[in-house]
Amino acid sequence: MSRFRYLGYIAVTCLGLLLMQTQTSFGQVDEGSINGTVQDAADANVPNAHVTLLNTDQGITLETTTNNSGVYIFSPVRIGHYTLTVTAPGFSTTSQKNLTVSVGQNLQVNVQLKIGETSTTVDVTTAPPQLETDESSVGQVMTERSVNSLPLNGRNFTFLAQLGAGVNTSQADTRGNAASGAFTANGLRPAQNNYLLDGIDNNSNAVDFLNGTNFVILPPLDAIQEFKVQTADFSAELGRSAGAVLNATIKSGTNSFHGAVWEFFRNDVLDAADYFETKKGELRFNQFGATIGGPIIKNKLFIFGDYEGFRRVQGNTQSGLAVPTNLERTSGYTNLSDLITGQSGMPRTDNVGRSVPFGAIMDPATTRPVTAGVLDPVSGFVATQTGYVRDPFGSCGAGTQTFTLAGCNLNQIPGSRLDQNAINLLNLYPLPTASGITSNYVTSPGLYEHRNAFDVRGDFNPTQKEQIFVRFSYVDDPQFIPGPFGGVADGGSFQQGLQTAKSDQAVAAWTHVFTPDIVNVGRVGFNHLHTTRFGPEGSTQGIPAKYGIQGIPQNSENGGLPAIVIGGLQELGSNDFLPSDEVSQTLQITDDFTKIYGKHNFKMGIEFQNVHFNTLQPAYSRGEFDFNGNFAGVPGQSGDQTGRAQFLLTPTAAIYPGGVSFVGGANEIHASNISKTYDTRKYTALYFQDDWKVSPRLTLNLGLRWDYFSPISESNGAQANFVQSGPPNGAPVYLIPASGKADRSLSSTATNPSLAGNGFLDLLAKDGIALGETDRYGKGLTKAQKSNFAPRAGFAYQITPKFVFRGGVGLFYNAFENQGYGPNIGENYPFVYNFDYKGTTDSAPFSSGSNPYGACATAGPGGSAPIGAGLSCSSFTPLAVNAKGLGLQGLQFKYITPVTLSTNFTLQYAITSSMSAQVAYVFTNVNNLQVGIGNNNVSQLLPANTNVLPFLPFPDFGQNAQYQQTLGLSNYNGLQTKLEQQFSSGLNYLITYTYSKTLSDAADLLNGGSTGNSSGYRAAYVPGLGPRFDYGLADFDIRNVVHLSGGYQLPFGKDKKFMADAGKLGNAVIGGWSVNWIVTLQGGQPITLTCPTATTSGTYCNDVQVPGQSQKLGLHHDTNGKLSWFGNPAAFQQPCPLGAVAPAGCFPLTGSAILGAGPSTTSGPGFHRFDFSLFKAMQLSERFSLQFRTEFFNILNHPNFNSPNFGGNGVTAIGNSGNFTSSTFGEIGSTRDAPYDPRQIQFALKLYY
Repeated sequence: MSRFRYLGYIAVTCLGLLLMQTQTSFGQVDEGSINGTVQDAADANVPNAHVTLLNTDQGITLETTTNNSGVYIFSPVRIGHYTLTVTAPGFSTTSQKNLTVSVGQNLQVNVQLKIGETSTTVDVTTAPPQLETDESSVGQVMTERSVNSLPLNGRNFTFLAQLGAGVNTSQADTRGNAASGAFTANGLRPAQNNYLLDGIDNNSNAVDFLNGTNFVILPPLDAIQEFKVQTADFSAELGRSAGAVLNATIKSGTNSFHGAVWEFFRNDVLDAADYFETKKGELRFNQFGATIGGPIIKNKLFIFGDYEGFRRVQGNTQSGLAVPTNLERTSGYTNLSDLITGQSGMPRTDNVGRSVPFGAIMDPATTRPVTAGVLDPVSGFVATQTGYVRDPFGSCGAGTQTFTLAGCNLNQIPGSRLDQNAINLLNLYPLPTASGITSNYVTSPGLYEHRNAFDVRGDFNPTQKEQIFVRFSYVDDPQFIPGPFGGVADGGSFQQGLQTAKSDQAVAAWTHVFTPDIVNVGRVGFNHLHTTRFGPEGSTQGIPAKYGIQGIPQNSENGGLPAIVIGGLQELGSNDFLPSDEVSQTLQITDDFTKIYGKHNFKMGIEFQNVHFNTLQPAYSRGEFDFNGNFAGVPGQSGDQTGRAQFLLTPTAAIYPGGVSFVGGANEIHASNISKTYDTRKYTALYFQDDWKVSPRLTLNLGLRWDYFSPISESNGAQANFVQSGPPNGAPVYLIPASGKADRSLSSTATNPSLAGNGFLDLLAKDGIALGETDRYGKGLTKAQKSNFAPRAGFAYQITPKFVFRGGVGLFYNAFENQGYGPNIGENYPFVYNFDYKGTTDSAPFSSGSNPYGACATAGPGGSAPIGAGLSCSSFTPLAVNAKGLGLQGLQFKYITPVTLSTNFTLQYAITSSMSAQVAYVFTNVNNLQVGIGNNNVSQLLPANTNVLPFLPFPDFGQNAQYQQTLGLSNYNGLQTKLEQQFSSGLNYLITYTYSKTLSDAADLLNGGSTGNSSGYRAAYVPGLGPRFDYGLADFDIRNVVHLSGGYQLPFGKDKKFMADAGKLGNAVIGGWSVNWIVTLQGGQPITLTCPTATTSGTYCNDVQVPGQSQKLGLHHDTNGKLSWFGNPAAFQQPCPLGAVAPAGCFPLTGSAILGAGPSTTSGPGFHRFDFSLFKAMQLSERFSLQFRTEFFNILNHPNFNSPNFGGNGVTAIGNSGNFTSSTFGEIGSTRDAPYDPRQIQFALKLYY
């Protein structure tokens, strides 16, 4: 256990004791309030009435008196059940029972007194109408009944947040968070949400949510008292982020012992198979646990605890995978004709006008330059364009204008040209399970999970004015998520592997009531999350050498093959960014002062967080080798799935005089050293809130919050910042702390004289980058914005006793957004560093004697080495590393905090005391969103097939690093409606409908853009274009969303409407039945289709819509017999390439239009799901009852599909499914919620006492 973790626990105890004595406290983030006006029968206000509030769960009593306006306020009060009693001379005592205070709720209870003796009591048992009459925020409370009754797959309460208005869920994301309940609220990115548990921060600050959750602790459903999701315009008490606030509370003990014991069970016998499964996957699922709560000392000391275990073995369907065909394997990879017969794309035309079939393999050794208008002596044709040509493998020679498979015996490769290491590696792939070259392999390897978790909470009320609670929570959740191939071949994504996740959280709070008008609450909390993930062969050393790959570091947990990315095939080996080891730790102190003065409820407070997040996650610790197939294809054209041919072919000398030698090998080689960063940052906030009861009908919510997010610093000073416009004069500068560990200084000093000799300093100077060794800006190397003042204002006007009009507006700052490790400036030389070795450009190979990226990338002039060379010529120590090709990460020096302007106008009407309808307009506008853009890109539109290296601003450094900037925008407009029935007469339901539109130029930081590059920008650095050029529908925009949820106790049996006199035996059969449901109906998400052929070099291009052509979107089976979405490929086209051979039918556009359409030109499949449950309750005795459950998830077995060309969270896109020229265009290879997509049936038994 780390020193910081020990200190965290000590701090929880010590600071908890300290806060007991302070005169300030934190607000009611996990509590609520009750207020109202006391009047007589003539509606005259009654001052000085005595008001008593009794917590019927724990026996706590609070007292106050009404002011001159007859107003009383209890704030804060714990969530729970209450009785309110009012006495005044000359009036009968009035007691309002059955009051429930929800988390964050300002409950208004107006009392009308009747003339009489105070000894006479008037009991009011009907609860007041469920109207929000005192606050302007937008949100949804989920009661204990809903939490425990609704059918939730996996029993994760955060999924219930998705049932509120303004909330939608995206298809599986690249971090797996969608599978754990992540959501988008009011058009804001999912990582902008804020998770609270018992009023304390419950957010994971791990850089990329390695454990697949946004939160640290997930209590079992039976331990949740209730929770509230606030999506817009919440009070100044809440900050840290601009997204939704998910605020949950754990139960506490009461004056009677209560609890539950449960077992949930399912297996594959009654389940359906996944749509793409050839055989139903295995499922063994057990979820079991218990809760207990009760008094230690009645009315004084209470305890509550829970435990839940989870055991799962489940087939994880992985489809859409491509492996070598049977013909390729049996021929020893000399016959690759399946690449032609298995595809039906448009024939390719080269620079001398010859036509070859789509999928034809071109011989890299025949690569030669040609000049437009000049005869190519090899082919015998005059070049139509200046560039390069190659000849296909086959029997047809010079003079052939049109090459065909049958006539020319194409794609037959001499065995002598093949690399034996490559053959051995390809043989690691399993045999295909289907025909074709794409989506020809489906598998369901078994994942396992072995989770244990518990929570313990104690509540102590030493006096009626003192309330104390402490809680400790712990989760241990090891999993193995297998890749598709297993073993050495693996093929898994970043989300797959051997994973451990341990988290714990401690909370202490003290509430002190000085007077009825002055209340203090103090809190301190500490949470800790440690997650690791390794490849399945991470602990096995020497595997690369067995397959002839040299120079791969074999450190602890770094075993296994490197990542081998072959165009047209599933990735081979273990994925990048493994091993990963991440720690997230947060120490939080919050306090607040609450003063009730007349009609004002004043609150002011402070919040402080000390956040540590340590990361070991080398991007390419075993290297990554990319073979996209372009060296074995027609120069300047891509997408023919010829990567396997390029991987197999050994680079060799040119066949023809004047040709380019040694073309081939990897297009790119990436490598990283292995080191850890210890990042830390601090968050401080102050706020003032005034909830002003202007009149019995009008309440104003006025607040001001100030947030300060410190720069992210590395504890040892081990980070550097490449700033493109930095201090002191706006020129490029490489900032690095002058102090810190001496062996990490860049200066050529006595302590480190040789470091400058590796050429890094020379390369900085050559590329015009100044070296700034300084401590002036602290370890964070940036300047954080300090003017983060966030005013907030709202109103609630009760037009009639049943009709409320609310509205609010406010600013919300957010600099906490998990962005992954890639853009971390701790990932910079000489600390953690990445190499990006380029082989040659795909269509214009270097003809000089060497590759400018160094010997590691070359096997000879113009080419890169075959796979066997590995990383043998790379050094991973700072003193000896070849600085050429290093990626330099950067963060905007003057960091501007992202800020959201949020507005809502809401009408709510109480149809009955338990039913209400609501309609709201919600608007958000976000400025300064953080975006990641490659920091070494061209700033002009270059002709296609141009070597971009001379046009890069920093040509001696890599192109894969990012420069994080706060310049993104987003805009959301939504009409949000809901109809809610609180539990009454056995029925409760919630129906919400949202019609909205989200526009943005800032993709989710963790999930990248939709245009095939990391940022989603086509021309980020081209003047006049930039990010604004790609402002359009956000990736997570969903126009229509409907949620229906609820439950109904069937009206049969004892105390019910029908068969109430059925008798004991009859009631045991027909009584106690209830049903529950969740229905979700969502439209599709936007899709951006990228151009099959690049129109420029160094920038990107999107397809355009052909006028007059319908896209004909819808599920159908294409000519390949595969499920497809796009019914009319002719509806899409691309601009003609700039200065290159134009594909047939392309649009001859000019200027910036040559980059095609903006983002989101089409949309994908929608999402429709119906979950249902049937309960049978049996009363065993006065204290014990038994409940049997049957739950049906996706009861209609309606498959929900990912969009074409989608890859993420272990999902592999079908090759070329986003290419309108390919026969696989529009094909879908995976379900959205796999392995939970098909119908599953779960049984459960719960004992309540």
